[in-house]
Amino acid sequence: MIELRPEPLAEVRPPVPKYLQEGYFVRFTDQWPDTLPNIKSGFFKIRKTAQVPYDLSYILPTNDYRDVDLSNSSGGENIYPEATRTLYEVVLGFKPGNYLSEFFIPAGEFVSRLEQAGMVPDVTHATRKYLGTIKPEDSPYDDKRLFLYFVKDLEPMIMRLYVDLGIDFEKCVVGLLINKCSIEKMTSPTSDQLARAKVIQYYTELRW
Repeated sequence: MIELRPEPLAEVRPPVPKYLQEGYFVRFTDQWPDTLPNIKSGFFKIRKTAQVPYDLSYILPTNDYRDVDLSNSSGGENIYPEATRTLYEVVLGFKPGNYLSEFFIPAGEFVSRLEQAGMVPDVTHATRKYLGTIKPEDSPYDDKRLFLYFVKDLEPMIMRLYVDLGIDFEKCVVGLLINKCSIEKMTSPTSDQLARAKVIQYYTELRW
């Protein structure tokens, strides 16, 4: 549901599509909740896709942050699908600047953390404000490497943008490419299709 893909170490020829495409397969694990029965343990074929670019921009003072709700909740940015047969593959890239990002799902629950008690991102702490954060150079605006996967009625994902010390104000620009995927459920996938499917984990699987 959230992946930061590293810069490729080698070029592939012929090139491989970066995003989900028509005819691709996706599989949701059995850890998805019973409240999303159409998704849990489901196997789907992508019928068609459409890519929608969208930029989010905020000006923040130094040593301050803003929480951006990416969901369709009241006050959110409405980056979630509304149809049960739609999957959004959202790819994020950041324009250069003196700021960091971190993610929560649901609100208050960090995606990144370590096992020792208290080792979670904390914008008020001198060092833990850098724990698990993503810098603009980690996923550049023109080479987006941060992938998010959203379905209808998923809990809200919060993106926290934090401006580090050393500048009075910073313009934080987040570029999104929303890859809208129309998905069709398959009840009897072959072993080859299962092997080729993109596995989409629930967020609880990422916090171990």
